[in-house]
Amino acid sequence: MGTFIGIVALIIAGIALVYTWKLHQELNTATRRLDRYNRALFDANDEIRHLREEMATTTAQLRVELKQSSGNISFQPDMTVREVQMLHPQAQQILAGFHLGGCSSCAIEPDDTLAKICVENKLDLNALLGNLNLLVASANGQPHQATRSSKQAPEFVKIPNVELSL
Repeated sequence: MGTFIGIVALIIAGIALVYTWKLHQELNTATRRLDRYNRALFDANDEIRHLREEMATTTAQLRVELKQSSGNISFQPDMTVREVQMLHPQAQQILAGFHLGGCSSCAIEPDDTLAKICVENKLDLNALLGNLNLLVASANGQPHQATRSSKQAPEFVKIPNVELSL
C-alpha cells in the first residue's frame, strides 16, 4: 500500500510539474504581448506629442502671418512665446534679458502667453512688451531713443544693436 501511495504521489507531482511548465509558457506569451502593446502605446503617444507640437507651431506661424499681413506688427500680452520668437528673430534676446528662457533655471514653455509668464515670474508685463516692441519700432525705422523710456527698458535688458528687416 505504501508503494501505491508513493506512485500516486509521483504521478500527481509530475502532473503538477507539467501544469507549472504550461502556466510558465502562457505567462511568457502574455508578457511578450504586453511588451508589444506597451511599445505600440509608447509609439502612439510619441506620435501624438509630435503632432501636437507640429500643430502648435503651425498655429503660431499662421497667427504671426496674420499679424504681418494686417500690418499690426506689435507684441501683445496674449501672444505665446513661440509666436514672439517667430515674429522677430531677436525677441529671444529680450526674453533672455528678463531671465525668460535661455538657461535651465529660467526655462519657459513655448505655448505660455507673455501675460502668464510675467505673472509666474513676477515681472512687469509693460516693461517686457515695451522692450519687445522696441524691436518692431527699430525694424520700422523708428529710432530707439524715441520709443525708449527708462521705465520700459531696464538696464539689464539686451537691446539689439543690429536691425533686421522683416
